[in-house]
Amino acid sequence: MNRRRMYSASRMLRIVCAASFAAMAPPAVAKPFCSFASAAPVDFGIYSVFATQPNNFGVGSIQVNCQGGGGPINITLSTGQSHSFAARQMRSGASTLLYNLYISAARSAVWGDGSGASSAVYLDKNSNTKLDIFGQIPARQDVAVGNYSDHITAIVNF
Repeated sequence: MNRRRMYSASRMLRIVCAASFAAMAPPAVAKPFCSFASAAPVDFGIYSVFATQPNNFGVGSIQVNCQGGGGPINITLSTGQSHSFAARQMRSGASTLLYNLYISAARSAVWGDGSGASSAVYLDKNSNTKLDIFGQIPARQDVAVGNYSDHITAIVNF
């Protein structure tokens, strides 16, 4: 009989321990996440200082993958080296070349963080989307010959 009581007590102890650990486990929560799957730079080609109309248009893209979450997601772009959305600046040494990045091919809404005259891009909470970035360099800029570049940071807010 002792053996039977020991077996029952041992079995009961295992059940109590298992129940205790189950009670201590945190609830399962699916956390939202977003990532940039890929990015393609905006390439403006060769700029001509003699052009009287804007003729340097570039298109780049970012691929955004977001899952979960409770509301809309927005994608913002930084100002780069200019610290202004009014006119971003590419640099080559001490020379600067003005340009900007836009949300659509119409190039009417500057892609920024929503401050000033800029706009952010909004996506659904569950989204795997390729977003095009449209760039334009204004005409009539007298700049030195060189390779001009800027560094823009894309941020996902969710």
